[in-house]
Amino acid sequence: MIEIYEGWFLAIGLGFLFSYLFVFEPYNWLIENVLFYKPFNCVLCLSFWVSLIVYSIIGMNPLHAIYTALIAELTYRKLVNE
Repeated sequence: MIEIYEGWFLAIGLGFLFSYLFVFEPYNWLIENVLFYKPFNCVLCLSFWVSLIVYSIIGMNPLHAIYTALIAELTYRKLVNE
């Protein structure tokens, strides 16, 4: 039973991690000066693709990447608007 929740906690934790990454100033400087293309300047895109790769490597269901991306996007919007 605990293994079921570990996947969800990982998805939620990675979502929070990606949303806080986009508020982190050194990452914003890196985006503006070095990485100009789409997958790295959108919190939804970055969190989906990176978590999809991570979940595929560790053997989790890749559908968790969708939940991670949604949690990251909603958390980022909440952080920016307040």
